[in-house]
Amino acid sequence: MSNFIDRIQRRLEFRHWGGNEQFTSEQGLGRVSLIACILSSILTAHVLILIAIILDAIGVINVGIHDSMYFSVDRVLMAIQWTLFAIFLCIFHLAEFFVTAFCNPTVLTASSYVVNHSKQYTIAILVAIGEFSLRFTWFPSINSKIVMIIGGMLVVLGQSIRSLAMITCGESFNHIVQHSKKNNHVLIQNGIYKYLRHPSYFGFFYWSIGTQLLLGNMISAVMFAIASWFFFHRRIPYEEATLLKMFPDEYPTYRIRTYIGIPFIETIHA
Repeated sequence: MSNFIDRIQRRLEFRHWGGNEQFTSEQGLGRVSLIACILSSILTAHVLILIAIILDAIGVINVGIHDSMYFSVDRVLMAIQWTLFAIFLCIFHLAEFFVTAFCNPTVLTASSYVVNHSKQYTIAILVAIGEFSLRFTWFPSINSKIVMIIGGMLVVLGQSIRSLAMITCGESFNHIVQHSKKNNHVLIQNGIYKYLRHPSYFGFFYWSIGTQLLLGNMISAVMFAIASWFFFHRRIPYEEATLLKMFPDEYPTYRIRTYIGIPFIETIHA
């Protein structure tokens, strides 16, 4: 199993392309364009599938989904859940790249898509797909429209807040924690940063949980919540320590009057 995951991760990091620099380099146009092509193709395919399911349901066209003995009402709902999940997942990764391109193009690379975020992220997605597939095959009735709707709302909320945070942060945004202050690096305190001091983390935390509620994956929802919490439990205090060094006069006051928004995450003590 570990070898299987390692092979997937190697492909996500383009380590199987040999010496072709257009694909092995994070700045390579081949790598950037190929990821965009794959994500946009998956997005388009699932949008078309979703439209077909809806049009079939209201009787505009007949693609045979609702007439199939295998596709019960429960499985049709799950098919809709899957297409929405795939659409939102592609939108997330595409938005990470294009919002960065718009706000801070100097740090833009193929890694800005964050499809190769980490081995842990890859495992989490595979576990989510595994749980959904198991339910779709054997337990399609274990589902809830209310949970699906709540999940969808969390996904939209989380994505909107994260993208808004990146746009508001502008040239000060970076996917990697910065250890030195650049000339254009300022402490953002306006917009959504007036209330949340880590809105991009806030957005991702609730987005990740929302994706699993959208799928109806209750086990994965709990696992995503725990994994995301532990990640930010380590990262936020570490990042705040670096920000305190960069902005020793501004950050203590800013920290006191803003919120993290993720439960039980401790801040640093200045």
